[in-house]
Amino acid sequence: MRWLLVDKILEMVPGEKATGVRCFSRSELFFMDHFPGHPIVPGVLQIEMIAQLGGKCIMAAHPEFLPVLTSVKSARFRRAIEPGQRALIHVEVTIRKSYSLANGWIEVEGKKAASADVMYGLMPIPEAKRISPDEYRLEGEGI
Repeated sequence: MRWLLVDKILEMVPGEKATGVRCFSRSELFFMDHFPGHPIVPGVLQIEMIAQLGGKCIMAAHPEFLPVLTSVKSARFRRAIEPGQRALIHVEVTIRKSYSLANGWIEVEGKKAASADVMYGLMPIPEAKRISPDEYRLEGEGI
C-alpha cells in the first residue's frame, strides 16, 4: 500500500518552508476502522503528512540526501480531521550537516488541527538515483 499523504505542494522555498494540501475523500480505507460511526484521520497519518512535506522541502534543496524520519519530538492533536475535509500542511525546516528538523502544522477550515516537530537523518543518495529539484511540482501537477 502506498501512503502518499500530500496531494499537492502549493508553494515551497527549498530548504526553508513549504505548504501542501491533502483532501480526504470519504472512501479512504482507514476511515472504516478509525473509528466506526465517527471516522477521523489517525494521528499517526497527520504526523506522516508533516514528515512527507518536510522531506520534500529538504530534498528540493539537497537532492544528494534522502531525509529519513528518525524521531517525533512532539505532536499535538487539537481537532479532528473528518472525511471530506481539506487539510493545509505547513512546514518550516532547519537543515544541519548530518540531520534536519521540521516544525509543521495542519490547518482545517482556518483552524489548527495538529502540529509536530520531527527529525530526519540524512542518507546520501548515489548521483545516478537523485531527483532533480526541477522535478518538484506545484499546484495542479501533483507531487
